[in-house]
Amino acid sequence: MPVPFASVCDLLDECYKLHVEKKPNARAVSKWFDQHRNCINAQNTDLAALLSTLLPEKRSDRVYCIKTPTLEKLIGKALMLGASRLIELGLYKQSGQGVDLADCVERILTVTPNPLYSERDSITVEEIDQVLHGIASKIVWSSPCIRADQASSTAVRGRDDLQDIYRRLSAREAKWFTRLILKEFRPLILESGLIYRCCDSALPLILKIQDDFATAIKTLQSLKSHSPAEYVKHGAPQPSSLCMVKPKLGIKVGRQNWFKGRSIKHCLDMGHGRMSVEEKIDGEYCQFHVSIRDGKLQIQIFSKSGKDSTEDRCKLKGIITKSIGFGRADCTIQHDCILEGELVVHDDVVGSLNLADLHSYDTDTAVSQEDKIMPFHKIRNHIARRGRLINVDLDSPPRSHENLMIVFYDILYLDQQSLLDVCRSERFEILKRTVRCDSGRAELVRRTVVDFHRPTGASEVRKAFAKVITAKGEGLVLKPDGPYFDFHNRKQGRAGFCIKLKKEYIGTFGDVGDFAVVGAGYNPSKAKLYKIPNLAWTVFYLGCLTNKEEVRRWGAIPEFTVVSAVEIPESLLKTFMVHCHTMHVPLDMSATTKLHIPTGIEADAPLEFAFQSPPVFDMRCFSFDKPGNVGFWTLRFPTVSKIHFDRDFSDAITFDELQAMAKEARATPDLEDSQENLHWIAQLEGADPRGRAVDAASQLTATTMPTPSPRISRSPPHPLMRSRSRSPDMTKTKPGCQPCTEKVMTSLPTPPESSPPSEPERLSIDQHTPDEKRKRKLVPPSALATSGSVEARDTGLPCSFLTCATGTKRRKPLQEVDGNVLQSANNPRILFASAMGGTPQSTRATAKTKHEYPQDSPESTTGEEKPVEHKIDAVCCIPGPILPSIEQTSLPAEKANPAKQAPKPCVFAGENCHLSDYTILLAASALAHSDERIALLGEHGTGTTDTVVDMDEWLEATRFGATLGDTKSPQRRVLMLVDTIQRKSETQKVLTSLEWARKKLPRKTCGWIEVYDWRVLHHLKVMEDDNEKDKYFDGFHDPWRRWYCGIV
Repeated sequence: MPVPFASVCDLLDECYKLHVEKKPNARAVSKWFDQHRNCINAQNTDLAALLSTLLPEKRSDRVYCIKTPTLEKLIGKALMLGASRLIELGLYKQSGQGVDLADCVERILTVTPNPLYSERDSITVEEIDQVLHGIASKIVWSSPCIRADQASSTAVRGRDDLQDIYRRLSAREAKWFTRLILKEFRPLILESGLIYRCCDSALPLILKIQDDFATAIKTLQSLKSHSPAEYVKHGAPQPSSLCMVKPKLGIKVGRQNWFKGRSIKHCLDMGHGRMSVEEKIDGEYCQFHVSIRDGKLQIQIFSKSGKDSTEDRCKLKGIITKSIGFGRADCTIQHDCILEGELVVHDDVVGSLNLADLHSYDTDTAVSQEDKIMPFHKIRNHIARRGRLINVDLDSPPRSHENLMIVFYDILYLDQQSLLDVCRSERFEILKRTVRCDSGRAELVRRTVVDFHRPTGASEVRKAFAKVITAKGEGLVLKPDGPYFDFHNRKQGRAGFCIKLKKEYIGTFGDVGDFAVVGAGYNPSKAKLYKIPNLAWTVFYLGCLTNKEEVRRWGAIPEFTVVSAVEIPESLLKTFMVHCHTMHVPLDMSATTKLHIPTGIEADAPLEFAFQSPPVFDMRCFSFDKPGNVGFWTLRFPTVSKIHFDRDFSDAITFDELQAMAKEARATPDLEDSQENLHWIAQLEGADPRGRAVDAASQLTATTMPTPSPRISRSPPHPLMRSRSRSPDMTKTKPGCQPCTEKVMTSLPTPPESSPPSEPERLSIDQHTPDEKRKRKLVPPSALATSGSVEARDTGLPCSFLTCATGTKRRKPLQEVDGNVLQSANNPRILFASAMGGTPQSTRATAKTKHEYPQDSPESTTGEEKPVEHKIDAVCCIPGPILPSIEQTSLPAEKANPAKQAPKPCVFAGENCHLSDYTILLAASALAHSDERIALLGEHGTGTTDTVVDMDEWLEATRFGATLGDTKSPQRRVLMLVDTIQRKSETQKVLTSLEWARKKLPRKTCGWIEVYDWRVLHHLKVMEDDNEKDKYFDGFHDPWRRWYCGIV
């Protein structure tokens, strides 16, 4: 049953009115479909023609080659307009009118209607679709299947049929028909998913598998005919029926939904479970349909828009043939397959591949070190468009060492078996068996799998992203390790999506600088998108000075090279019109500026007006590119971040500065720059909301500490860390300085911004020279117990805090350690170790492997464990649930007596162990059982029972650390280990009680107890062990910042 075009115009008019009123149109669309349900569901209704009319932008296979000026002439000829009416038809060109060509056509036909128009003989959607199909069939840029219909049809008249249609339309129908030809309904936007669901609830899912209107509708009708009872009962096919729908060779498979990741936290919020982290390749998307029939190989290639581009990319056929092993005995394809990949240009000579070195890649996917992917603009020199190389006049010709390469990353169909419901990892394994890598011609994308449910998930993604940025890569793509499309759980919304993570998506990372705005243009269609009366400009042109020195010194006429064209959002455009009062003149009348406009600068409107005093825009972009027929570097995907009204165009970026900036941004480092990599890791941490890393361990969360934000931190600096801007011997404090403490809240503070910061004065290092070798002493427990101790009744703490035993052991003071033992001061990790007197370490952080922390059992053991047989050099207080007390331990007398026991130093750093000057407290109730923790304490020389005391006894003996900060009688630093992952709530309770008790202590002498997650022991091992070549601390500069929880 034919659908009248007038009925479609009713829907479009109503939706447009709702748009003007800023109301949603979903209810109006659903109501319209319900009213025409009988017509839509009729067997003889061409549903594909209706979809093509409502969603013209989806028909990328149809190209009409009719722009607004051409269509204006066709309409004038079709309606036989006179000179005055032609002037009226062209009013849309004048800026400030607020109308487009369609509005002008409606105005003319409202005054003088078409004599051939008849309501009884109204035109149908099917007639219009047939005419448009006939026009597209004569255009060489249309898809081959569209052009094939020209040979079979002899009645196609092309644009003559278009004129006949205009003579039969009413004023309202002519308006929407004009916009239909131009494929531009905006500002009206009809949601495609809503249109599909209103036609049939199963149509959106079928279109994902078969992205073609006609083919998808045939499949839908086939499902209805095979299961009519199911349609009567449920009104739609069930998931079991939809799983029978398979991809079809020659019909493009729809793409997954893509989202932009604005930060690491944003990616973690959108992702879930196991995620495939892959490098984003800067090339052209290709979907390859390979068929083997009767020993012959047929290849069809689809572009991102869905158009069949096999003719344009015919050079890829040889690469595909070789990569699948066609004609060889080991070819795994028997019938057909569908592959996805990225088309790039490969340089066989220069350097190494610009792909970030993600860890844990499959060895079969490794790319050769001699590979090199060239910039995106190089593709147009190798790929012809319908036999023509477009926009290459200013490009250097392709060289012999430049060749096309395909980076494969997915397989969707193999031997008549759909893989859309197979998880990502399994599909990639099948892809590895199907495609044979050929260096420089065919490769597999590099990938790794990250579990977003693990505490280290954010750190792994951050590290991978930082490496991509350092290597000047395109970015990352995060894909769930699930099916390509999930038909079993439609409402989940989790499967079938990808996350693009680029540096320029995050915060201010894409900021470039200030650019002069030298002119503007007007596009009537874009003007309708802005609700601004008398709008004169819609497109602004950016220019760069080429004679800045002459202008400043001699007042010469500024000469600008136009480098880009941008559109700005409505809010900024209103601000520009109100506050920017620059004078503008037609381009050919400009006398105060000279503009050089390259032919390749493309925009929706030509540059018509020149600004006499160019304003300044603050710009950002995604990267730099060389557009066709431009010949120089310019901004890629530029956007305006703000408008400056207090700056002159002479302060903007010059042309030479832009070119130098682009070359530096595109240049790939010859060697891995670990310092730059660490810098980007820190930047990414600070880019999370509120300047805090999503995996921060403050507030006793279960992962890492936050990146220091630009806000001034009131928390005291970390006692172990010295400022990177000062040498170790410059960090000594003045003798006699009193400490400056602040009230510690229950929410533990974060460390300061500098890493490592300087030593606090109230825990100052002994000021005597190393020659004097003056050792620190702990106050004997007996002396502390008899000197005005804080009573239990005064503290109100539980009885678990009220037992006592302690021991003392002299160690070499930290300031006596040679701080210059390391030579590589540029590496923050090495610099930290150098300032702390650590052992020499490797200066390259390659991060090829990663330590996985075992998850501790949530239940703590109640039985006694045999203590670790290691001597200690620091006082270590281990509660009963971890190690038995001294009285409960049946040890020989010589082992129970510390004076008779020879100390065993740290097996990694010996006397230079970072724990050598610490009293370590293990909070019993805040620690889950862990054999690894006990072993690490022993390896660091702190695992024997000779000097082990209970934490509660130590608290009573030292009056809860009342004299920790007393500079007259220096005390050991106290470090408390907790478990913020397995015992988060218990840790909070212990620290809350302890913090409440220490409030009554004198602020000048109470000092503080540092709190760390016990997993800092492993990272200290990594930092001190020379055998550990990968000095990686989950993306942080040092172990202390990684597991810092706060102070009490």
